Parts: sequence; structure tokens; C-alpha cells
Amino acid sequence: MAKHRMKKFKGKIIAVTGSVGKTSTKEAIFNVLNTQFRVKRNQKSFNSEFGLLLTILDIESGFSSAAKWSWYLMKGFWHCLTKDYSEILLLELGVDKPGDMDFLTSIVKPDIAVIINISSVHLGEGQFKDMNAVFEEKSKLVHALKPHGRVILNTDNEFLSNMAKKLGKKAVTFGKDRDADYWASQITSSIEGVNFVLHLDNKRYDVKSGVIGEYQAYVILPAIICGVEMGMPIEVTIHAVERFVTPPGRMTVIPAINEAVILDSSYNSSPLALREALNLLKALGEGKRKVAVLGTMNELGKHSKVLHEEIGALIPQCVDLLLTVGTDAAVMAGAAQSCGLEVGQIFKFKNVFEASEFFKDKVQKNDLILVKGSQNNVRLERFVKTLMANPEDAEKLLVRQESVWQNKA
Repeated sequence: MAKHRMKKFKGKIIAVTGSVGKTSTKEAIFNVLNTQFRVKRNQKSFNSEFGLLLTILDIESGFSSAAKWSWYLMKGFWHCLTKDYSEILLLELGVDKPGDMDFLTSIVKPDIAVIINISSVHLGEGQFKDMNAVFEEKSKLVHALKPHGRVILNTDNEFLSNMAKKLGKKAVTFGKDRDADYWASQITSSIEGVNFVLHLDNKRYDVKSGVIGEYQAYVILPAIICGVEMGMPIEVTIHAVERFVTPPGRMTVIPAINEAVILDSSYNSSPLALREALNLLKALGEGKRKVAVLGTMNELGKHSKVLHEEIGALIPQCVDLLLTVGTDAAVMAGAAQSCGLEVGQIFKFKNVFEASEFFKDKVQKNDLILVKGSQNNVRLERFVKTLMANPEDAEKLLVRQESVWQNKA
């Protein structure tokens, strides 16, 4: 049904992939393009072979309800017979194992492909054996481009830098290196947001955004590029990103009890993302007690112990108090202790409920609390809700608040 509907689609297709930050990048691109075009995008992180089909057919997931699926599939059949009048179809494409991108690109052929990074994710059993395999799978998106298609690449990533050299003028590049087509300098970050200078064609542009963390430049730059590629004046794209806010659970600032502040990055976790988050906690936490609540990083397979240890070694430089949730997260605690964090600064818990019960009465005024962990069996959004100054806002501000998630252990 999805293929049938795509045959009638006359608009442009933009596909976003990468290891970390896909949803935030997709939302930033949407924020820019939706000011001048009719844009349809994946809802939330529906980026799998299943989520892609739901997006194209404009239907929701029935989850475990046969009645809902019957209704949604009827709607999907009707929609596949009708034309989609969107001017741009903006798709986030996620791959968990070899072959996933083959399926996704059998459904859609993009006009613009955006690849934001390649890092250590999905390395568990039945997934990818190493980062080279991750890159090979994601690079299939480039091979699926329509004739005269364009590729937007982050050349601060070694894999993508090498790809850009091979693609030549077909690629538009971004990063911090002045050799990139769009490059950022003078990046400054505060609790109010991130600012930087954008360099393009020997011109300089001041970019301001309310999203926090220097790494958000890698989210904002491809959004600006997509706007320019679609014919928008660069000044208009820059103005649009000023209004961009990250989706729930992707480093949002939430007021906590006792006038503390939570940096909520509870949607998911991986080595690259967690490293950036800890550096942000360090940068923003000067003069405050810096608390890190860190859950296990899932799907790292045989590399899990080493990657958790590497993050643990970084923790003493960034954190005053560490709480870990999960068996593998405890490996980070051990490495942090070996590298100088004192025993009295480290607390390990089996699950989020134990961690929440322990810490809710220990929050101090002006604490800066980073919360970051993977999804399955960690669910640190529950910890955030316990500490929120206004828990009634949880449905609006936190991830996984739908009843299907609330009913899961």
C-alpha cells in the first residue's frame, strides 16, 4: 500500500539517518521547511521499516489491539488510493541490523539524503559487528538517491568525511572544519541555548538557538542547509531555527524540586551522545552540584563493557555525584571510582524505582541533574517525573507517556 501511494507522490523526499540525533535533526529540518512548504514527517521516532509505512499511509500503530489494527489498515487502504498533497516528505530512517536500509529504500528514493554521524550503536547480537558495518548499511541511502540527488554530510565524522571526498560536488558538507561548505565557529553554550557563527561562501551569519549543548550545531546546520537546498534565503532559515525546540527527552531543561534543574536526555543513550552530555553537564554546572543519573547503554554487544568503562573514566572530570541504573551502568560506576570519584559520591541501583526513591529527598537547591539512559529496561523518564517541580506537565514534557508505555514494566 505504501509503495502504491508513493508512485503518485510528486513532492520532494528528504531522508535523515545517522547513529545519534536523527529525531532532533528531523525536527529541526521540519521547523525550517514548514515555514514555507507543506511538510509531512514521521511522528516521534517512527523510523523503522514499520514506522515508515505508517507515516506514508497516514495511520497510527494499533500496538497489540486487533480492533485498532483493523481500523487503521482500512484507513491505510483508503489512503493508498488517494494522493498525498504534501510538498515535502521528511523521513527519519533508522536501521538496527543489516538489510534494514535495503527495505526502507525499496519504499522511498530520496531527493536529499542527510547523514549526520556514524558511531557505536546497535552492536548487539544479531545487529552490526562493528562501526564499519554500521556505516556500510547507512551509506546505502546514498546509493538510493534519485538522479541529481544531493547528500548532506557531517565531515567532522571520519566515515562521512571520506564519503564526501568520493562524492565530490554531489555532497554538501557541514561541521566545525573550515573546509566544510557550511562551517561553524565561535560556538558558545549556556542554559539559555547555543550560539555560533556560520560561514558560507566567505560570508558570516550569527545563528542563535534555544537548544542547549555545543553539539546541537550538528542538528541546526543540516536544517539550514535543507532550507537553502529547497530555495529558501539563508536568512529565513536562520530565523526559523531560532524557534526550534528539541523533542522531549533530547536534552530539554525541566525545573525540578528545591529549585534544581534537570537536563532531561532520558529518551536514549549511546557512547557518543553520553560523552557529549557529560561534557555539557561539566560546562553548565560551574558553581553548582553536578549530578549524573546514568542508565545502561543498550545494544552494544561484546563491546559493552569496554564502552561503559571508557565513559566511566570520563565521569570524575564532569560529575560531583553519580547514580547508575542497571547492571551495565554499574560498570561505569566502577571505572569512575578507579579514576578518582570517591565511594561516597557513587550510588548504584538495579532499577529506576530504587534510584527515584533514594534521591527524591536528597535534591539540593540549584543542583544541575543530568538524566540519560537507554529505553528498554531503563526508562529514566520515570526518574525525571519524580523530581519535576510540576509533575502535571509530564505528559507534555516527557517521553513515553502514552498508556501503552505506562503499562509496561
